[in-house]
Amino acid sequence: MQDSLFPDFVNNASEKGENTTAASLLDQEGIDFEYITDPELARSAINAILKGDLPLGLDTETAKLNEYSGYPMAGLDPTLSRIRLVQIYAGGDTVFIFDMFELGINALKPLWDLPMVAHNAVFDLKHLLYAGANPSKIGCTMLMENALSGRLGSLAGLSRQYLGWMMAKHQQVSDWSAPELSDNQLTYAAVDVVAVYKLYRVLSERLRRKKLARTYMLMRDAMPAIAQMELDGIHFDIEKHADLMARWRKKKTVAAEKLQKVIGPHINPDSPKQLSNWLKTHLDPDTLKDWPVTKTRQLRTGARTLARYPDHPLAAPLLSYKEADKMLSTFGAGYTDHINPKTGRIHANFRLGGTATGRLSCHSPNIQNPPRDRSFRELFSAPPGRLIVVADYSQIELRVAALVSGDKNMLEIYKNGQDLHRMTAAATAGVPYEEVTKDQRQAAKPVNFGLLYGQGYRGLARYAKATYGVNMSDNDARIAREAFFSTYPDLRRWQESATREAERTKRVVTPCGRVRDFSRESGGYRYAEALNTPIQGGAAEVLMAALARLPGYLGDLDAKLVNTVHDEIVLEVVDNDVARAKTALEKAMIEGMLTVFPRASTKNLVESKSGKNWAEAK
Repeated sequence: MQDSLFPDFVNNASEKGENTTAASLLDQEGIDFEYITDPELARSAINAILKGDLPLGLDTETAKLNEYSGYPMAGLDPTLSRIRLVQIYAGGDTVFIFDMFELGINALKPLWDLPMVAHNAVFDLKHLLYAGANPSKIGCTMLMENALSGRLGSLAGLSRQYLGWMMAKHQQVSDWSAPELSDNQLTYAAVDVVAVYKLYRVLSERLRRKKLARTYMLMRDAMPAIAQMELDGIHFDIEKHADLMARWRKKKTVAAEKLQKVIGPHINPDSPKQLSNWLKTHLDPDTLKDWPVTKTRQLRTGARTLARYPDHPLAAPLLSYKEADKMLSTFGAGYTDHINPKTGRIHANFRLGGTATGRLSCHSPNIQNPPRDRSFRELFSAPPGRLIVVADYSQIELRVAALVSGDKNMLEIYKNGQDLHRMTAAATAGVPYEEVTKDQRQAAKPVNFGLLYGQGYRGLARYAKATYGVNMSDNDARIAREAFFSTYPDLRRWQESATREAERTKRVVTPCGRVRDFSRESGGYRYAEALNTPIQGGAAEVLMAALARLPGYLGDLDAKLVNTVHDEIVLEVVDNDVARAKTALEKAMIEGMLTVFPRASTKNLVESKSGKNWAEAK
């Protein structure tokens, strides 16, 4: 088990004193281990385990495959490594350590239907799935702690906090492919699984007392889908990516040439300080007075600031330069380093509980938030004979806001299958619903989303321009704000009540019970976050409920879950199964909504499309 992927948010201060040795911890607990390489002894051990306490503690240790020994992270990837050890602890005085190099995964087949718990269980689960095992009931102590505190604590950190153990972890990176494992390695492996077993007992009681079991179970039940998604990976078109990088480089060069004509050859466009100094000497006094500054009084030159001054000669070329530079640095050559040398696919890491609101996060690389450039989404494609299927929730955060706030007008709109953006446009533009134009509907989007999270009229005007390209004066924004809250008065009342209570208690709660405690955050209570968390968190809970149900709906279809992004789910499906996969995906997503919000309207809730790549299927 690799828990060092996750920082120890429980206590990331340096440990004082020496770590307790694994052997000392086992002695302290009166526990020994049995290292098993013989099939007959394995059967006896399994019989003993079957009489033990449930859920079983589970842990694994993995070894890099010889041909990938030069890849630093190969031990974390099921396709580039093998399971060396499976550790099982069922209480009592013995940890059973099974050597998979000697026994093979099928030796443990009688155990896979039993309830188990691991730490960072997605890691263990995807390695087991790749090896041919499929534990049907697996929990996770890391997610239990996340439900309790919002943190993703390491096994060592949680053991220190709840068990008083100071665990040494240096054996984690030892050579698990060695022909003979050392006593130190085996003892280390044994302690880890005992820690998991004991932590489960402590954390489950805390979840019960704090009434947070549902928060945890939503994440737990989504783990099989997440593990399989990470394991399957997503296809990425390398040749088209190379062509795209060439376009970005050309765009950057052209923008740099245009910039030189404005700022001269001696100003470095990559230096915010030099750009700030140039602006200070070239802006008229009124514009300079209004220009946003940093804490050190340096003029800001980021994209959001530049978007406020579209007519300034610096804005267009500098924005173009920055965009191209970001594409190359974030999504350029380094992005393809994540392509697996064995599968040729990208196997990103998704993190349940990875954000304060409960949304999934993604890293190595982040495939949830690609550039808006359609040509980049086209790179996530399907191999020959397969298609990409995408289904997304229509206006999920607005729907959740309607349900959480109980706003009668919003709920009626969704009950009738109408479009809230169009309804808001009708209210703000003062025209009938049926006569709303495309431009008016577009202008309503920043109004809906900006005011949903508590923006004032000035902030709304800036947000509309920067995010949606909608020109809106402060007066236009003020009028739109008044029209919005006149149309949705129950939402306004909920916002006032919810933020008042959050400011008093320093906490907010999502529909399924996730608690966000502002007193634990460096920024403390924040008005916008108090509004954002219940809504965004509720949408995240809907998606997790859908992911938990998706494998059952897909059944025996040749369909792979390859990505999920806040309000959408992406599959890769063989051509002949596309129609059935769309139906299955839509059913899972509707059921996910009803799991969290049983009385929600599902009219026009989910729409699915297909195409050769992610962009085409959107």
